[in-house]
Amino acid sequence: MEIKRLIEDIVLNDQFQVFQEKKESVLLDIIKEQLKLNKINPNINSMYEKLSVDILKISKLCEVPFISVNMFKKFDLSTCSNRNIIRILNSSSTTSGIPSKIYLDKITSIRQAQALMSTLKNFLGGNRRPLLILDTEAVNRREGILSARGAAIRGISNFASSITYIMDEKDNDLVINFPRLKKFEDENRDKEVLVYGFTYIIWSKFIRELERRNVRLSLAKMKLLHSGGWKKLVSESVGKEEFNRRTAGIFGTEEKNILDFYGMVEQLGVIFVDCECGYKHVPDFADVIIRNFNTLDEVKIGQRGIIEVMSILGSSYPSQGILTEDVGELVGIDDCKCGRRGKYFKFKSRIERAEIRGCGDTFAEKEAIR
Repeated sequence: MEIKRLIEDIVLNDQFQVFQEKKESVLLDIIKEQLKLNKINPNINSMYEKLSVDILKISKLCEVPFISVNMFKKFDLSTCSNRNIIRILNSSSTTSGIPSKIYLDKITSIRQAQALMSTLKNFLGGNRRPLLILDTEAVNRREGILSARGAAIRGISNFASSITYIMDEKDNDLVINFPRLKKFEDENRDKEVLVYGFTYIIWSKFIRELERRNVRLSLAKMKLLHSGGWKKLVSESVGKEEFNRRTAGIFGTEEKNILDFYGMVEQLGVIFVDCECGYKHVPDFADVIIRNFNTLDEVKIGQRGIIEVMSILGSSYPSQGILTEDVGELVGIDDCKCGRRGKYFKFKSRIERAEIRGCGDTFAEKEAIR
């Protein structure tokens, strides 16, 4: 089957259905073909040559050459013609001041949007619903260069029947528009609604402010998706259990409706959402390899290491294997009690002394400086 058609079929199918051994076999064949195309980029080709990469001899996903996430800050890693680039994604402003640049062509952009929808459909269902964005509309601008926050909002918006931005920017700060919030609550009190935001923004600019004002909402049928900023929350001794409890209390819903997910701008479209058992699952078009801190070999079940995120979505940049600066624990394969197949894992922390680079963490860093 043609590789483009095969990728499309995998992305559009119901996710978390394929056993790990079968998935690895299918993904490996696709990725090896993509690695050949990556060599059009001189920086990637040079890396392959220095590592003596023989694509034909790669027999396992863990043998696929990976790109360090910081390489996207230092090198042009586009693998398509400049005329085919439709958008450039920027990571958040970082402590180094150098953002990652991710080049997207039309094919990659479409695949990423489809992949995100396919994953979230497994957790949310396919119905569109009113969407409350705990952020400002300004982050979702229409220029060619788009921030990670804006890109995430666009992806989630595919599940929206209407969109309400609840934050305004005032004096370089985010403040809640309470009349707008009240209007949203009154119109959707008994409806299924979706709420989205970055973890630290939700906590610092929304939850704590509503608690300070002793405001409680009545949105029992809501589901909140959030990600980013856990580093700062942990430093404030706020763990996931407390975040879920207090956030659910503010919205007047159950804690099970607070859904944390792990993702990165360098792998847009690939997210790992907490299941009902509290584990993050890998969709069928992607994989996660947890690598030993010292040897970079793949760890065994129950062990921790550096998270590598693999994906077949990219045709305009090397998405096949990206080594993060995050620590994860491989919990199991194919046997989670929630019924989803493939690997499942826990996100544990940023690597100690790693650069603050996530959207939520960067926002938190700016808050501390300000």
